[in-house]
Amino acid sequence: MSDVHQEFTEPSRAPRRGLGDLLGSDLTANVYLALLQRPTVTADQLRAEIDPDASQDDLALALHALESGRLVRRVDSERWAVFPPERALGSYASRLEERARAVRSSMVGLTRLHESSTAARRGDELPVRVQLLRTLDEISGAMGQLFAGAEDDVVSMRRASPRVLHMLDQPEETHEEPVFNAEGREIHLRVSFDKDLLQHPNLHRAVEIRRRVGDQVRFSTQVPFTATVSDAGMCVVDIDDPGGSIIGLQITHPGVSAVIRRVIDSTWQTGLPWRGRDGEVVGEGVVLDPKDADILTLLTSGAADATIARQLGISQRTVERRVRRMLDHLNASTRFQAGVQAAKRGWI
Repeated sequence: MSDVHQEFTEPSRAPRRGLGDLLGSDLTANVYLALLQRPTVTADQLRAEIDPDASQDDLALALHALESGRLVRRVDSERWAVFPPERALGSYASRLEERARAVRSSMVGLTRLHESSTAARRGDELPVRVQLLRTLDEISGAMGQLFAGAEDDVVSMRRASPRVLHMLDQPEETHEEPVFNAEGREIHLRVSFDKDLLQHPNLHRAVEIRRRVGDQVRFSTQVPFTATVSDAGMCVVDIDDPGGSIIGLQITHPGVSAVIRRVIDSTWQTGLPWRGRDGEVVGEGVVLDPKDADILTLLTSGAADATIARQLGISQRTVERRVRRMLDHLNASTRFQAGVQAAKRGWI
């Protein structure tokens, strides 16, 4: 049988280069593109149309790569055809993503193996690797490695450091995605924010979004620096340098990371939970208005009336009026007493 002749249309250079990167070589990409334009074709026809100078071995390797990727199939001993690309390319992409996740998952363990081997050659008992991070991109890259290598959970404490401020200035949709490790499992995130961040106009909305995603959030008056630690023992520190320069540290020694985690746990234990806009039922059968819940949370976190008004988008006079009403309801003469009474009733 012979095919009706159909001229092979060579693609533009940019798409061909991109497909060549994906499939491993320009020859493999051109073979695939030629097969897409013909119902079936032989290896000799492919060589004549694509590259008469290509060797039989090179062409055979290209066809084998496409067959291994489940993008093409043999029709008989000589002829080849493509699988429908709308399915085949999607499956191929999924397999590439699985391989990428496997590489990222092994990255932390292989790094530690290398460090341990290096330390052993030097006679050290334990390798302490601290890498200096000088740009936001480097800090973000280190955070990506931390999340990729985590097993189940990550803990963090955050103050007004460069990356924290950068993240708060990002569009809301950047806060809406759950965090996954390299194997595709969702990571549980627990964060203590410094109360001074309540001054930031975007914090309230960002925290509300992250709570809906599933993060646990508290506010503390004792956050010394920004740090994040995974349950795999990796730590990233983001320092709010007074000089304005960006400084970060990536620490892969589990003992050092454990010490920093104890500091993070301490800020969590002394912090106040963020109730947000749940409007949950509280003690004595009273339903706390969502706006009052926000005000009470911010108030007990140490925020001033002006800060609360700015965060919630209401006037300072409205804040003051609602605070007075809550003080009366709690039978408290000071805001400190109000916080104590609210805690006793389970409001915060």
